[in-house]
Amino acid sequence: MPKTVDAFIAELIQEYQQITKKTCTEIALDFDITLSNLYRYRMGNGNPRAKTIDKVLSAVEENCPGLLERKRNES
Repeated sequence: MPKTVDAFIAELIQEYQQITKKTCTEIALDFDITLSNLYRYRMGNGNPRAKTIDKVLSAVEENCPGLLERKRNES
């Protein structure tokens, strides 16, 4: 079964944090989302809108470009 968007975003955020060594507050600022929503998305909960997903992907691509390529190759 393919990975859900929620699971993919959760993994992406967790790996981003491991690579960048940033705090959750710093990551929320990078993604331009609230800290409470970051916690939800990081745990695979919540329901991020498409615009929020775009913000997360843009920040990951800008700050940690190899991560998205690696995630693509995992699929």
